[in-house]
Amino acid sequence: MGVYIFVIAAALAVFGILMMYKKNVERLKEDPSQVGEAHRSFFISTAVIEALPIVLLILGLVNMEPVPMEDIYLPAIIIVMLAAFSIFFIFLQRSVGTDDESKQAVNNLSMIAIMMSNAIPIIALIFLFLSVES
Repeated sequence: MGVYIFVIAAALAVFGILMMYKKNVERLKEDPSQVGEAHRSFFISTAVIEALPIVLLILGLVNMEPVPMEDIYLPAIIIVMLAAFSIFFIFLQRSVGTDDESKQAVNNLSMIAIMMSNAIPIIALIFLFLSVES
């Protein structure tokens, strides 16, 4: 169960950030002049959403026990699939219903969201591989 705490942290971060991305990208598609408000809302909500996953990552790191390499295959695959899903979801939302007027603002928020949504999964993968016994 110890290695799955990293999966839980990655899932909470990805799904929470994607929900806030969808809310803010819809706001930008409706009114592209609200770029500053959408970015501010996205960054504040991302900081709040990432608090619990960061605590879970620290908890997993503190309670880390050496595990054989075979035991991290499934958690690593799940984390990689979560990161791939977040990229796919963001590109899909970016391309659907975006007019020329809001395209630049939506693209900027999308690139920021890709980086923010994949930060915790990358850290979780690193911590997961740190738990492999030598």
